[in-house]
Amino acid sequence: MPRTCRDDRRDDRRWVAPIRSGAHRATATIALGRIHQAKANGTPLPENAAATADGTPTTDPGQAVMPLPLGGAKGSGMSLAFELLTSVLVGAPILSSFHSDDQAGREHRQNALLTALDPTSFGGSAADFTAAVDDTLGTLKSLSVADGADGVYYPGERSAALAVERAANGVPVAPKVRRDLTARAAEYGITPPGTV
Repeated sequence: MPRTCRDDRRDDRRWVAPIRSGAHRATATIALGRIHQAKANGTPLPENAAATADGTPTTDPGQAVMPLPLGGAKGSGMSLAFELLTSVLVGAPILSSFHSDDQAGREHRQNALLTALDPTSFGGSAADFTAAVDDTLGTLKSLSVADGADGVYYPGERSAALAVERAANGVPVAPKVRRDLTARAAEYGITPPGTV
């Protein structure tokens, strides 16, 4: 299941990423994009997923300005740790800018911290690490499935499957969003793609 990539500089070296390509992790209950999507679709947000400007939890996507962290107070601590590593450490703090008096600070930005680890630095071989990751994920997949669930998934697995399905069958677009996109395309003289 993990992806092994060749290091072109040394053919005998390998690195292993137990997360599929395109995966990322966030500590919020939902992504900011999901708030915008719910607003465009006119659908409510899940309970305790987002907050208004004064921090009050809301299910109204029109009032929501920020997602709430996973796991309450403990999740807030993890979220702060990630903010310090992925924003402050790389020289582009998002949280303090977002909550400043400067409106430009509210513009959406992305930051990242990429960490590369050589599993052989920890005493084992890359093959041992790959086998241990496969064993761990296999154990996870063999756990009992909760009532009403269709399986046990590791992070990124459902998103990867959804990406494959949408690449084959198209991306669903809400009617309101399609109307908005069609109107904007007309403004620029662009013919929007047809439906699948």
